[in-house]
Amino acid sequence: MNTMPAAVVPMIVILAALALANAEAQTPMLPVPPDARFALAYYCSPTCSNHELDALDSALAAIESSDGFSDHVATPQRIMGLGGADFGIPDADFVAAYGVGIDDPAPLAASQMVVLAWFASPRERAIDTFAAAHGAFAELAHGNGGWVEDLDTQSLFSAEAWISRDPRGPIDSWFVIEDDAETDDDPVVSVTTRGLRRYGDFELLVPEVDAAVAPDVGWALGAIATTLHPMGDFGSSVNIDAESAVGTATLEFVSPSAEDPTAAVLKVNFEGSITVPVDEPAPRETDEAPPMATAAPPAAAVAEAPSTLSEARAAVRAALAGPLRAAFQQGLADNEVIAVSVPFRNRSGGSEYLWVEVDRWDDRGMGGRLATEPYDVNGLHKGDTVAVNVADIYDFVWKKADGSKEGNVTRPFRD
Repeated sequence: MNTMPAAVVPMIVILAALALANAEAQTPMLPVPPDARFALAYYCSPTCSNHELDALDSALAAIESSDGFSDHVATPQRIMGLGGADFGIPDADFVAAYGVGIDDPAPLAASQMVVLAWFASPRERAIDTFAAAHGAFAELAHGNGGWVEDLDTQSLFSAEAWISRDPRGPIDSWFVIEDDAETDDDPVVSVTTRGLRRYGDFELLVPEVDAAVAPDVGWALGAIATTLHPMGDFGSSVNIDAESAVGTATLEFVSPSAEDPTAAVLKVNFEGSITVPVDEPAPRETDEAPPMATAAPPAAAVAEAPSTLSEARAAVRAALAGPLRAAFQQGLADNEVIAVSVPFRNRSGGSEYLWVEVDRWDDRGMGGRLATEPYDVNGLHKGDTVAVNVADIYDFVWKKADGSKEGNVTRPFRD
């Protein structure tokens, strides 16, 4: 699985912080972004009434309405707009990839009105501005039951998921790290952040990364982002010496383009090596079956114990297509549970495998609630409702009413 051990992250953060503590000795000093900017979209269900739009405008009164932003705003400002269904309503694939707390994309597809908002604020007032915008959209979502998209990260929230999010929480819950790979076979990718600009921070870019170590670069990039966040100014390099990243990361200011004067970034170049730990880490909680399935001897669903991972994956597919689906369609007994292990995109651009307890399985697909707490998946928490692509399922656990358990077939091959 394409994840990094939890123990690595604090080490990177600490080392990055130690290097940056001596930033005054480094030259040249890099500029600070002039302001903070972010954008939200609200998909009404299916439309928003004039009363609801007026209430949103009133809730946003602390953020001055504007027709356009200057290159450097002096007070919190917003630009509002309305779009129809032709704006581009997220489809089921988008919801599956970026949805948070959305178990059925069909009502979203019926939305006929989109409220659009762009925000800009002085850097020192960024969090207050974001909190005000978040609260106003949370009130609208509470009354209308629509969906909120964070346009900077593409994260798409149900009303409940958006309301429960903390706009003053850690910044690493509000930015993402991704690569530009178009296929799994891309040998070289660029790793970037999205969402840091809402805090008045530069987005970060690492160009020309070997795809095999992109997740490790992502960990280092996240550490740099969270370390730089509170600083008013800083030097042009960060020393990193940890299991996942060794070398010096130099920070190069990339001027904004004429087409987008707010798109300045810091390009990060690693003058060293990016390495994967030699010793295989112990499995994390998110790699394990949920507590209800600590042991899972194969029985009816898997006839024989597979001898290879390929055989195990084939056994999983056969069980899903046969006895598991048949049992679910017939109706599970009390205390009977089917859970599936599914990959979710993490902030490093890799995959984190989480267990989902299935509560829906029909011709449209599968859905359920997370049975394990994500380690590095932006915006998801244990108990959240998620959609599942059956083709992505890696493994399963079937706890029956009599207490017997089946599944966890690939476990022997993941140590």
